Amino acid sequence: MKLDNNTLEYFKAINDGCNTIEFTYDKKNSLYIPLFSAYIEQCIAIHVLDKEELTSSAFALARPMVESYSRAMWVKYCLDEAKIEEGCEQLHFPKKLEFLLSSVGDAGVDGDRFHDFKPAIEPIMSNMHDFTHGGVQSIARQYGNDGHLSSPRSREERDELLKLAILTSSLSYENLTL
Repeated sequence: MKLDNNTLEYFKAINDGCNTIEFTYDKKNSLYIPLFSAYIEQCIAIHVLDKEELTSSAFALARPMVESYSRAMWVKYCLDEAKIEEGCEQLHFPKKLEFLLSSVGDAGVDGDRFHDFKPAIEPIMSNMHDFTHGGVQSIARQYGNDGHLSSPRSREERDELLKLAILTSSLSYENLTL
């Protein structure tokens, strides 16, 4: 199976665009550029995994995907460059996703577009947390009322994850070009 042509062309355009961007190295760029880049790669991987019906693996990438984007935005817009040591061995990202989201939101980044990010991740939050906190809900959801193993993810949940990956991969690309 392959991605549909529109999705494939979309990610190809982003990838081609990323390959033409030139950067001047500084301490902030050395952090947020790889995070945005990883985010875009995770978005592509989620689409490929979903298309191959590997939905548990696609949802397992949801949390690192969201954290990569949130951390990149936090570094770019909230972290004081004076607090970054060369090499970044001592830098610790805030652990709470809610803190990252509110910090970036309070910074007034991207106008109202960043404020749309949090509502966009809410439909996948339970799946994101489930994969990083034991997976009990995922296990229970794999069994239908008849006791037989079934698909653990509804089409609606999968579509929300895919839409999030499309929407925010373009926002990541845009942040790389600003």
